[in-house]
Amino acid sequence: MKVIVNLQPLLAPLTGVGHYTREITRELVRRQSTEASFQLESLHGIAGTHIDSLHASYPLLAEKVSSNAHGDTAVSARAVSRRHSAWRFARRYLRNPVTRALYRQALTQRLRLHTWRHPSLRNAIYWEPNFVSLPWSGRSVVTVHDLSHMRYPEFHPRERVDFFAQGLPQSLARASRIHVVSRFTADELQSLFDIDPARIDIVPPGVSERFYAVEPAQRERVRQRHALPARYCLSVGTLEPRKNLTTLIDAFLSLPTARQHACPLVLVGMPGWGAQRLSTAAQRALEDGRLRRLGYVDDDELPALYANATLFAYVSRYEGFGMPVIEAMAAGTPVITADATATREVAGDAALTVPPDDIGAIRDALDTLMNDPDQADRLRRAGYQRARMFSWPRSTDALLESFRLV
Repeated sequence: MKVIVNLQPLLAPLTGVGHYTREITRELVRRQSTEASFQLESLHGIAGTHIDSLHASYPLLAEKVSSNAHGDTAVSARAVSRRHSAWRFARRYLRNPVTRALYRQALTQRLRLHTWRHPSLRNAIYWEPNFVSLPWSGRSVVTVHDLSHMRYPEFHPRERVDFFAQGLPQSLARASRIHVVSRFTADELQSLFDIDPARIDIVPPGVSERFYAVEPAQRERVRQRHALPARYCLSVGTLEPRKNLTTLIDAFLSLPTARQHACPLVLVGMPGWGAQRLSTAAQRALEDGRLRRLGYVDDDELPALYANATLFAYVSRYEGFGMPVIEAMAAGTPVITADATATREVAGDAALTVPPDDIGAIRDALDTLMNDPDQADRLRRAGYQRARMFSWPRSTDALLESFRLV
């Protein structure tokens, strides 16, 4: 079996699709190098306009090395080798339909040239982990993470909706098999595209082991680095309308002020699409420390941020999976999440679930986990067990089983 994977999601600060792509590709590399019985003959990745043979030290896949005594670190997994930097810069302009089309044409031509020079790759399986595949005449598999652009187009910029509207149907039609990350997304595909369920395989994300046992020293370093209090509420995700952060903030601010001071709300995530205008009350909360915005944080800080939190709240209006939910559970943090779309499926009975637009229900759930240690402890234990159901080796098993059906 020969596989070519499109690594474009790794050419920018990682969000959910990037983490998914990186972790499964790492597991494929590990198996190729360590398991003699594994039938993966070759594994190549497309990054920028380059196609490379993948290995454990490949820059986009490499683990981050711990800091030394001077605080210096080696290249992190989200750092990109210099030869890809121009393409990282170019991706900032891919909202423009013309430049996006030119970029994809360049990738397609590079892929065709590479397979012309290496005829053995013409029968490779091309895996597109990010919705819309490049034109490929051979066998292909595409991963669809959610269909929010169809259910809630107002949550996305117009150019993204147009791109998916044009490219996704073609990508689905070309694909030998289609991967989804949850049963919810499989049902969405069947409902919106009338896809034969026999073509669909569920390949969910996993949780890395680093989330399960965070060293006390690392927890303390992260706490001090961000000047975090002993107790805080946490929410992690790109700051964009779909994540429903304004509703979460309003629910938090409806708690007694003393309780907000005792357990402030900390938001982690890079800015996404759409203006996230804060109310006057939220601005005041930012000024006096009841609300904190940390922005995008290094990947290696996330486990400690979860583990240190009193609770984790993720009330997104629409998710195809919701990776932060299981990451928080793995770190031993009780979770509040939306009772709609895939987060209800992912959380199971191991979280408090609330209607995503019900401020009162969200406020009550926050109050419960701040002040009911027995309930919080029950959810910690249940969440930890729930998270153990999701691992990257198990995800890769599902991916490979699907490849064998192509």
